[in-house]
Amino acid sequence: MSHPMPTFYKLLLGAAVAAAAGAAALTIALKVWLPPEKVRQLIVEQAGKTLHREVRLKSVDLGAIKGLVVEGLEVSEKPDFKAGTFAGVETFRFRIRLLPLLRKKVVIDEITVAGPSLAVVQLKPGVFNFSDLLAAGKAPEDKPAAASTRISLPFTLQASEVVLKEGRITYQDKVSGARWRVAELQGVIKDLSLAKPFGVAAGLQAEQVAPGSLKAKLDFDGQVDLSWMSAGKLSLDIKKLSADLSGLALTLAGPVQLDGDTLKAQDLKGKLGSGTLSIKAMVRDFNKAPDARLEASLSELDAAKLLEVKDLAAGHQPAAARKGAPSPKAKAAATAVPSPEGTAPPMKTSGTVAVGKILYRTFKAEKLDMAWDLKGITPDLRGLSGLAKLSVGGGTFESEEGGGGRSKLMKALLIPLAVLRQIGQLGSALRVLPSFDKLAFSEIKGDYVFAQGLMTIKDFHMNSAAANVSAGGTIDLPAQKLNLQVSIALAGVAPIGVDVGGTFDEPKPSLRLGKALAAPVQKLAQPAVDLLKGLFKKK
Repeated sequence: MSHPMPTFYKLLLGAAVAAAAGAAALTIALKVWLPPEKVRQLIVEQAGKTLHREVRLKSVDLGAIKGLVVEGLEVSEKPDFKAGTFAGVETFRFRIRLLPLLRKKVVIDEITVAGPSLAVVQLKPGVFNFSDLLAAGKAPEDKPAAASTRISLPFTLQASEVVLKEGRITYQDKVSGARWRVAELQGVIKDLSLAKPFGVAAGLQAEQVAPGSLKAKLDFDGQVDLSWMSAGKLSLDIKKLSADLSGLALTLAGPVQLDGDTLKAQDLKGKLGSGTLSIKAMVRDFNKAPDARLEASLSELDAAKLLEVKDLAAGHQPAAARKGAPSPKAKAAATAVPSPEGTAPPMKTSGTVAVGKILYRTFKAEKLDMAWDLKGITPDLRGLSGLAKLSVGGGTFESEEGGGGRSKLMKALLIPLAVLRQIGQLGSALRVLPSFDKLAFSEIKGDYVFAQGLMTIKDFHMNSAAANVSAGGTIDLPAQKLNLQVSIALAGVAPIGVDVGGTFDEPKPSLRLGKALAAPVQKLAQPAVDLLKGLFKKK
């Protein structure tokens, strides 16, 4: 027995059939009015004229339901593909709702970009292989929008979902030789809008190809606000940023604002390793001559892990695996001389860092505070000027060999402590000094001044029950020339001093003994002087 179909269902079925027929008819009409081959040719021609580069496109399909589907889009380096491929997309899908267009409302159902690739090359400082594209987009009569102007469009734009998957980026810096490779670039944008904040989730994996071998994994979840973009402003609310840098974990959350050429992060909270982290930072003029200000606090720092990551990034063998000689990469990095056109613009930086507890393989301390105000920072440190101060509470220090892989500045700051290893061996020969192989100290303070690459130690002292150690002198950082004086004060014994000249690699030490140490003792001490000759040599 058959039952008649209710009127409601008949109407629903009729509407569905009509919609399907309308979509089919519209698809046929679109392909008649805009044949895929014509669309493909139009995209290639217009993109080529706009970008002043070659563009090639495998196929284009257009339909009322599927929208616009582009496959195999590639853009050449300037001027053509003989110079290489700059960017490409395996598949691009763009689906838009048609009815809202009648109300001047662009509503996008879906934007999917699958398999995008990008090759970024820095040709010289501030000049990239895409710089001509940015310049082409700026007309001479263009004027910056007023600071109080929000984006104003003759239509409303929104997108339900934007998906990026399987992206790849390569980066090459022909100035420094640095190379990076980014893979597994993924991203999802929900409810994209130019008038209100929208959600963004993204992730990537990166690998340093040269000069080091650092590996990084990054995941991001947050909100972006582009409503003031026409005034050069952008705000980002980081819900969670997590990164893994070759085993060193970092998490951050908080607001970030971009205003012209100034980047601000006024209240970032998170963790670095097992320590709780708080950051206030600002970078001005980051496009030309960066001026960075940092205020940070960290409850606990594993400096050994941090230096291991630094060594990996610099191409040095990690400290834990170092056996005395720098790696070939380290030698190459140390002796490399940048080309004249590769001179980086000088950087300025100032700030403070407070660490509640610091741990290093041979160094443990409470309450480390650093403050600095430096300018003229370049890789060769030739124009470095300014000041820095260091204060460390109580802790323990064990002398050790090795310093390879550290920067010139790091070596210079550690020199007073490095001397103690040799002084400890000297004490064994004299039989009047305590062993400095391991000692507990109550305070370390350092006060440094820099002027055109010359570092002056105004004051460096370490107080302990065993002895008080102080140091002064100068270091020519670009040439690595030493002119240092270290003094050991013991109860009941005249201060013992060591003068160190020469360079990091070829020091020229000499021992200064007071009248309390007679000539026979001088003879006993002389063999220990030779021990100082290996103090600053690369291990």
